[in-house]
Amino acid sequence: MSEDAFEKELSGLTGGFPGGEKGLEKFLEQNPPPKKGEAGTSASFDFDQVKKPKPPELPLLLPGMIAIVKNPKNPFYMYCGIVQRITDGKAGVLFEGGNWDRLVTFRLDELERREKGPPMVNPRSVILEEMVEKDS
Repeated sequence: MSEDAFEKELSGLTGGFPGGEKGLEKFLEQNPPPKKGEAGTSASFDFDQVKKPKPPELPLLLPGMIAIVKNPKNPFYMYCGIVQRITDGKAGVLFEGGNWDRLVTFRLDELERREKGPPMVNPRSVILEEMVEKDS
């Protein structure tokens, strides 16, 4: 029986090194592994030059935060709502108040984070809060 009989039977799909152990031994004779001392000096790495990576900047808005619409051309200007989701540079903001609820999508540059909680009952109450603060 020839040495290649098993390989021919499985079409070379034996799952091991081509040529089996004899092929591996032949490959190692032709391509000896590098010496341990050689590998360490040629591929040395200077860790002193590596700078510590900066932490990523936190996004201005995250789901659950309170946001105010700051675009004066938008009909929801100065309305205050709760951020529901953020995707592809846009945020879905839920406005609740009175007898209606509405989820509206805005670009992130149209929104501003609000430090206080949601205003009173109506989303437009943010406008009233600013007027009251100016008067007092």
